Amino acid sequence: MTIRIVTDSTCDLPVEIFQEFNIAVVPCYINFEEKSYLDMVELTRQEFYQRIARLDSFPKTAAPSVGLFSDIYTRLAAEGADEIISIHIKEGLSNMSNVARLAAEAFKTIRVNVIEVGQVALTLGFLVVAAARAIEEGKNIEQIKALLAEKDQRTYLFAALDTLEFIKHGGRVPQMLVELASLLKIKPVVLLRLGSISMVGRIRTTSKQIEVLVKHALQQSPLEEIGVAHTNAPEKALVLADALREALHLNNEIWIEEATPVLGVHVGPGALAVACVKVAK
Repeated sequence: MTIRIVTDSTCDLPVEIFQEFNIAVVPCYINFEEKSYLDMVELTRQEFYQRIARLDSFPKTAAPSVGLFSDIYTRLAAEGADEIISIHIKEGLSNMSNVARLAAEAFKTIRVNVIEVGQVALTLGFLVVAAARAIEEGKNIEQIKALLAEKDQRTYLFAALDTLEFIKHGGRVPQMLVELASLLKIKPVVLLRLGSISMVGRIRTTSKQIEVLVKHALQQSPLEEIGVAHTNAPEKALVLADALREALHLNNEIWIEEATPVLGVHVGPGALAVACVKVAK
């Protein structure tokens, strides 16, 4: 049986990993005033940050249409897929999984299994790769669902923001946290876990981003996986990766990924994040 994986453009992974596991990506929409762009198809990272630097208004995001999902499901079936696993963040932070489910229910050619997880960015990438490896090992759909549910429980994304302006307009973080951060003139450190966002720290200067993220990574160790994500901050991401490698005594390379524009819309430029998965007990 040939099982193919679909995710969306809130998933951050190295291009070669998408290619290695033949993972299909449904692009989200980024809306600048009156015009919409398909994330990473019609709007690159570089173009996105150039545009937000000169715009007075803030862009918005939207989930892909049912038609976009259906087009990709149709293509995979034509390429020989017997079944599809479509992995997206659960409802609450995004409408992604709901749209995927509507497309899956209407798609009659082959079975499409929509799996909701509590992650985006690189942590969603970790779970997507886990599913891809499980397929290679011959695991069935139910085994893969159980594997992802268990690994999701051990997965954490800590992000230290450099600006509050974008998160104010994004509507994805509780307004109370945004108002408190603005009042105290602090920059929040937030945790995404199991589909919920909470503030777990605060910094007053950008220079503290690396220090606080290393601290949170150490608190979760020992770690099965770790990576660094950033929004238009490659130099800081390299410094963070080196600091993590030293603090955690790692000899291996750490994945460093720039978040796609659809995530940059909500956190703005200059954000740093640590994606980690705790070792199973």
